[in-house]
Amino acid sequence: MNIILTSWGTTGDVQPFLALARGLVHAGHRVRLCTSEIYQQRVIQTGAEFFPVGLPFEPERFDQLMDQIIKIRNPLASAMVVAQEGILSGAQTWYDDCLQAMRPPAGTPDGFDLAISHSADIPGQEAAIRASIPNITVSYCPAFIRSITNPPPPMVNLGKPVSWLLWKLIELVMVTKVDPLFNQFIRQVGGQARRMVGFAGMYSPFMNLVAASPTIAPPPRDLPANHRFTGAWTLDEADYHPPSDLLDFLDAGDKPIVVSFGSMGGTHDPTPIILEAIRRIGQRVIIQSGWGNLGRAEDSIDEDPRTSDLFCVDYVPHGFLFQQAKLVIHHGGAGTTTAVCRAGVPSIVVPHLADQPYWAGLLQQRGLAPKPLHRQQLSVTKLAQRILQTLNSPQMFEAAKSVGQQMAGENGVKIAIRLIEDFAEE
Repeated sequence: MNIILTSWGTTGDVQPFLALARGLVHAGHRVRLCTSEIYQQRVIQTGAEFFPVGLPFEPERFDQLMDQIIKIRNPLASAMVVAQEGILSGAQTWYDDCLQAMRPPAGTPDGFDLAISHSADIPGQEAAIRASIPNITVSYCPAFIRSITNPPPPMVNLGKPVSWLLWKLIELVMVTKVDPLFNQFIRQVGGQARRMVGFAGMYSPFMNLVAASPTIAPPPRDLPANHRFTGAWTLDEADYHPPSDLLDFLDAGDKPIVVSFGSMGGTHDPTPIILEAIRRIGQRVIIQSGWGNLGRAEDSIDEDPRTSDLFCVDYVPHGFLFQQAKLVIHHGGAGTTTAVCRAGVPSIVVPHLADQPYWAGLLQQRGLAPKPLHRQQLSVTKLAQRILQTLNSPQMFEAAKSVGQQMAGENGVKIAIRLIEDFAEE
């Protein structure tokens, strides 16, 4: 088949699409992946065609947006900011670029057989509809799928009647607050208005692939028929060779604590707080910069890795990095959470926004992490307490090891490709 993929978002959103693209290419399909220009090289490495879409990435604007979002504790309010500033502000350009990318490739007059879009990529989905390409979606967080057995996140489960009522309240808010924002854009490009865009309305009515591990988040019993769990999509990079200075650091002492906040940045670097908390406990640490650019305020990053208790890295595959960790302090993104659980080590979660409080709460419930520590509440004392609590909990380490062993047999990409091919045949 000729398949076009569109993925909005940061590395955590795009990485699973890279894994899917590589899997589809290996299965013999022709794949074009539409995403931000900053991922060009990584897309090409999968064997897929790359097509840049959207406005150029602006780090300063991104940090300012993160500053604004981190201050908001209300999940709906922060989601509104993400929708307006992260998606809709550049939606027309993204839509136009995707529509151009969906024109038939050279030598294939019939065009693309199938489009697969991130569930939050409403502009990409609408482009597929205008181009008359069958479209399925992909989501990473099952908590955003309506189920009366589970309340909307981050609500506590108080039973089916309460969950039903909470979903009704969410529906009312979505219809009155969120839908008008997206439907203004959708009508502008000639589309049909959607209902509950932030929840049910962002999924394909044909099929939505839930790229999440059922080991961590078992599917609800009342999962709607258009949602299909596949397991997480992991981009294993078996040919990765770590730099010698990183290997020297790892060989120079005990396993370190790894800190990775992904794209959760902002202008206020939390590295000094994190480092002070870890050093109070007498532990070594690896800090991964990511989009959040952790470590930029720390002067000791140039110390000799053979004598320092700190080592800073940029891109290192999580599949390798987390295997070296004693435990991981992270933001609770879907991809990072999956990678930590696959590595079989405990977490300390510092959620910032969106689905991160859900994953943080889920890890706590499963005995894989202590109580979450929201970014706004991050302090040396509180973080040090959670590090000590984790290090002194053999049960947490045993639970993490058990989950990692269970996840080792999952192959979400393989299952996804089978479902995609079956869908195309039908």
